Amino acid sequence: MERKIVKNYIYSVLYQILIIIMPLIITPYTTRVLGDYTLSINTATANTIQWFVLFGIMGINIYGNRQIARVRDDKSLLSKTFLEIFTMQFFSMLLATLMFFLYMIVIGDRYQTILLIQGISLLSVALDITWFFYGVEDFKKASIRNMFVKIIGVILIFTLVKNKNDLLTFVLINVCTGVAGQIIMWFQLKQYIHFEKISFQGVVKHIKPNIALFIPQIAISVYSILDITMLKTLGPVFEQLNLYEQTQKFVKMFLFFITSIGTVMLPRVSNVFHKGDTQSVHNYLNKTFRLALYLSIPMIFGINAMIQNFVDWFLPVSYHSVGLLIQCTSPIILFISLSNVFGTQYLVPTGDTKSYTISVVVGAILNFLINWSLIPTYGVYGAIIGSVIAELSVTLIQFYFIRGKVKFNFQSNELLLILFASFIMFIPAYYLGFLGSSFLINLIQIAAGGFTYLLILFLFKAPLLRELPIKLFKNSK
Repeated sequence: MERKIVKNYIYSVLYQILIIIMPLIITPYTTRVLGDYTLSINTATANTIQWFVLFGIMGINIYGNRQIARVRDDKSLLSKTFLEIFTMQFFSMLLATLMFFLYMIVIGDRYQTILLIQGISLLSVALDITWFFYGVEDFKKASIRNMFVKIIGVILIFTLVKNKNDLLTFVLINVCTGVAGQIIMWFQLKQYIHFEKISFQGVVKHIKPNIALFIPQIAISVYSILDITMLKTLGPVFEQLNLYEQTQKFVKMFLFFITSIGTVMLPRVSNVFHKGDTQSVHNYLNKTFRLALYLSIPMIFGINAMIQNFVDWFLPVSYHSVGLLIQCTSPIILFISLSNVFGTQYLVPTGDTKSYTISVVVGAILNFLINWSLIPTYGVYGAIIGSVIAELSVTLIQFYFIRGKVKFNFQSNELLLILFASFIMFIPAYYLGFLGSSFLINLIQIAAGGFTYLLILFLFKAPLLRELPIKLFKNSK
């Protein structure tokens, strides 16, 4: 069974690697073909749709994942639970779609046609059952489907998007491939689910606990969706919307190893905690906490060493400032990595929704206040400062809530070793950048930095290197 965790992690990482590769392929093309202003229109309209998605989907992605993980050993109960939760999801998204059309009629938008096409993504969300496959720990189907759909999307973009007048085509490709991907998932569902009669009361019983998880989702949106909304309304330059989106895309791209762990561990921790095996929960958490530190800290040093060289050859000249923006945002890699362990891997699967909600609400309030104060003057830099402080506050508060419940077997000298190895790694990676800005130079920087980091860990006998990949996730009895 423990091998299954590693296998699921591999599938999740492969999908996340594709998520990294896709922007590396598309972004240089779209930024040059569509341009800053056109892409900012896409960002602004997609952001508007995300508000309707947020209130339509509520907390179903997390709630559904957790509930399916708890009942997956009983096929009859599994089928019934899925049908109840999906029914709730479908009607909730139907209501959100009606609200979207009401918004279009009453308020409207400067880019009405583009926004209407973006609205197709509401159907994609209504049909999304990825949470079910994550709950039964079948990451293979979800990952392969997502990879297939994204590859098709990339091919269509290169084939059909040729200039700034093709924004409508660009948006249409993105939303339609999303819908197609969700439809494919339904053909893969039959091996798990059979029809079970459900009742109105059975559907309704999921609303309250789902809303409990919806509250933190609203809070999280304040420092994701609302950042772009506030930049759109308060920011001094409209084109900064796309600069901000590119910055967030690249920074969070580096988080895939850690976020993949959280995706895999949420259903596993939910399942073992539901069975009363708290010792396994603590063991899992200790191992993923260590891995998060070993990965996130050198990522921050590495980004600061080489990102400007990367941006200078990868993006047009007008995006030069994205390098500095990414450097300013990079600390959230550590904060999100740790909050992923504390919140996604412990508070949510163990049902401590109250503590999770408090942490993200405080972060949301801080982010909103900082955005309101700084964005009018500092634009995108104000939004980034707000995001970094918000993520830090969430991490600290979540640690405060779990500090007495989970004992982390992690020594301060191990943290010092990670910091030391990361700093030594930074030196060759940074100075190699003076050779120029090119793909080859970036590869050399990555190779030199990675080799240096691993060498230092090896020479000082870092505890993590003593564990094999399988053993890392092995459940100590």
